Amino acid sequence: MRGPHKDFQKALALAPSKPGCYLLEDKDGEVLYVGRAVNLKQRTRAYLRPGADGRARLADLLEYARGASFRICGNEVEAILLEDLLIKEFQPPLNVQLKDDKSFLHIHLSLEHRFPRIGVARGKTKQGKTWGPFGHSGEARRTKELIQKAFQLRDCSDATFANRSRPCLKHEIRLCSAPCVGRKSSKDYGRDVDSAIQVLAGKIGPLVEVSRNEMNRASGAEEYELALLARDRMTALKSLAQPQRVHLRRGEDFDVLGLDERGCFSLLEYRGGRWLNSRDGESQVFMDRGVMVSSLLSSLYSSSVEIPPEILLPALPDDASAIEAWLGGMAGGKVSLKVPQRGEKKSLLRLAQSNSRVLKRHSLRSPWRNTARALSGWIGCTPPSVVDAVDVSHFQGEGRVASRVRFIEGKPFPESWRRFIVRDGHGNDDARGMEEVVRRIFRRKSDGLPDLMVLDGGPPQLNAGLRAMKDSGVDVPVAALAKARQGGISSSKDERLWVPGATESLALERGHCGRLFLEEIRNEAHRFAITHHRARRASVRTVLSQVPGVGPVRRKLLLEWCGGDLSKIRDGSLDELVTLPGLSRTLAIDVQRHLQSRLP
Repeated sequence: MRGPHKDFQKALALAPSKPGCYLLEDKDGEVLYVGRAVNLKQRTRAYLRPGADGRARLADLLEYARGASFRICGNEVEAILLEDLLIKEFQPPLNVQLKDDKSFLHIHLSLEHRFPRIGVARGKTKQGKTWGPFGHSGEARRTKELIQKAFQLRDCSDATFANRSRPCLKHEIRLCSAPCVGRKSSKDYGRDVDSAIQVLAGKIGPLVEVSRNEMNRASGAEEYELALLARDRMTALKSLAQPQRVHLRRGEDFDVLGLDERGCFSLLEYRGGRWLNSRDGESQVFMDRGVMVSSLLSSLYSSSVEIPPEILLPALPDDASAIEAWLGGMAGGKVSLKVPQRGEKKSLLRLAQSNSRVLKRHSLRSPWRNTARALSGWIGCTPPSVVDAVDVSHFQGEGRVASRVRFIEGKPFPESWRRFIVRDGHGNDDARGMEEVVRRIFRRKSDGLPDLMVLDGGPPQLNAGLRAMKDSGVDVPVAALAKARQGGISSSKDERLWVPGATESLALERGHCGRLFLEEIRNEAHRFAITHHRARRASVRTVLSQVPGVGPVRRKLLLEWCGGDLSKIRDGSLDELVTLPGLSRTLAIDVQRHLQSRLP
């Protein structure tokens, strides 16, 4: 048998040491097999050993498998239930197909009857009430038996119940109170049913304690068979009480957003209380998690995506109310953003964050070639390794600065990041400022040329970059990235990529690895430029505030007059300065002297 492909081996090496499910994929990303494990790392190692786990169709699997992905769960029961959902969703050819929800047992109470019957059923029933599903059929049956042992509820059919003339054997072994022959009144039986419902709802602490005391008493009396039965009952109760987060008892619709410290996210989509889907990716990183969440929400949801009434988040953005209104408008109803603090939904948030952290480790180690191949197809260049992004920043057309950031194979390379002060007074002409900066970048020989340069802007910035490249005598692939505009306002939902020679822009698919990378490098360039701009403005304000008699109002007036360039005040005409409101000749002279002593 041929050994596993090297790409498959690399993918399996990223398996986490946690319970969950694994999806084995072919070269096109199609799922070949879905499996589960208590420890994913230990389980998937079997595929790397000669002969592996000995299954007959393993040769087919190893021949075609090229990749693997992982879904983290809280425990083995969750993994079993999630495996069922994944198999039904992907219908992998090497799995035994499970066609519907009849794979798992539920506990059922026929509440429409005067003396409700307890039983097990595959799938939910239209009448009565059900609890589940249970990961193991034995667990469901033991739980049913425990309920009978604790509350002596009947499990016979309605026909048998109606035709009994004497108690059955289950009454003799204390599994039924024999209401069929009047041994229990409907009122007392109803109280037992209410208690059983409370236990099935998870309120079983007192009963667990009773079972534990009974086990200890029987063990001390050397009644080991009774102690074993008590232990089994306690185990079944604990299993029933253990929360599982693939199916929820309340059939709610909501999404859960997990976000790790590096900007990787995992969105778990629950519909009708079931985990039906997840969306993963990477976002640009901000120091403020609320800002990151806000950016993600605007990218993940649109009018073409189903929006649930509730979204659970790791942090609330400052503009939460505005986002709720925006989402509600698209959803046609109220949408709430919440940060769960305790209970089941807090547990779900931790689950989403676990999935995001595993995805991040996977993406950091995964080949850069997937993103590079996407960029190559969009722009028409060879797959790049070194990518630069350029951004120009200004304040009302003045104090213009720029930045160039560099990423190598998808990772930041800060040693090559540069900031620029745009020398020419281009006013609000961003294109001329971009042309100057790109020309200076190409003339800077020490940094070397990138494989691709991304400019922040649209066609004007792209044409400016092409002119600068031609004047500099270099040939580097160039593209421009801009947010789509709706009613004159930039929209973070849609990104447009402009390439040379194209008559129309390319709309980038949300969540695509290529778009996420372009957004990250563009936003990093903008952040790098804007922090430099703010620092320069703060420095200018500091210099003026040191002049006695110049307060916030006069400082603002002087800055607006000089456009942030203090040399205009230092070298300007005194007669022009004194025409400014509130600036006397004496104060104007003091300001010029101060700047002459401070500025070079």
